[in-house]
Amino acid sequence: MTVAELLALGATTLETREGLPNPHREARWLLARALGCAEAWVLAHPEERVPGAAADVYRGWLARRASGEPAHYIVGSCPFWGRQFTVTPAVLIPRPETELVVECALTLPRGERPRILDVGTGSGCLAVTLALEIPGSRVLATDLSLAAVDVARANACRLRAGVRFAAGDLATHLGGTFDVVVANLPYVSNADIVGLPVEILRYEPHLALAGGEDGTDLLELLLADLPRLLATGGHALLEMGPWQRARLGDVTTATGLLEVQRGLDHAGIERVLVLRKE
Repeated sequence: MTVAELLALGATTLETREGLPNPHREARWLLARALGCAEAWVLAHPEERVPGAAADVYRGWLARRASGEPAHYIVGSCPFWGRQFTVTPAVLIPRPETELVVECALTLPRGERPRILDVGTGSGCLAVTLALEIPGSRVLATDLSLAAVDVARANACRLRAGVRFAAGDLATHLGGTFDVVVANLPYVSNADIVGLPVEILRYEPHLALAGGEDGTDLLELLLADLPRLLATGGHALLEMGPWQRARLGDVTTATGLLEVQRGLDHAGIERVLVLRKE
């Protein structure tokens, strides 16, 4: 079959629905991945015949995508900050808004060898990215899920990032202090969980999504521990759900930490809380 024929097959196999708004775009993306080429090549070569093995892989991927499986789990990777990270159903698929944590972190003042802690590392996208973007940094990453730690460690090894790992519940098992603490913890409320698209509910790890009654349970626990974790002058950057800053206000005030920055997404919604220990 030709590229054009396979794209037409993809467009008819994938139906527009929540989580899959553009079947033509996803079909093109999957075919490019099956061929190991850029989407631009797929667009420029509609009459090119596709090798049978690649066509078979593509058909299998289409069936899985049509059933609701997220595309990044199907191909096994997801881009983050210009790099490809391996993802499996053991970890949440990195979202674009999480790049705001990196963006904010890179603007902060720091010494030559900052100590960085990533709490709830998942795929390791934050820990690995910061280790590579801040040469000389000493990065430690932790996650409650041993399977997630395995994925993150594999990403660190493949991308040659100097990251150490210590599985455990938040940072309660850690000693010492850090110059930077970053976290993308679960922040979906119990009420909102049931309204998530089926591909998220069925395939992405519940442990990495559920944040309790109002979505801030784990964020509040980490906030309360930040005075112990942060070195004097150190910063914490916490990703949060839309409109959760007000809910975290009392806990933030009680820590004695100073709010120094707010990371806004492209819609102007506050998504990253940046705090400093005086």
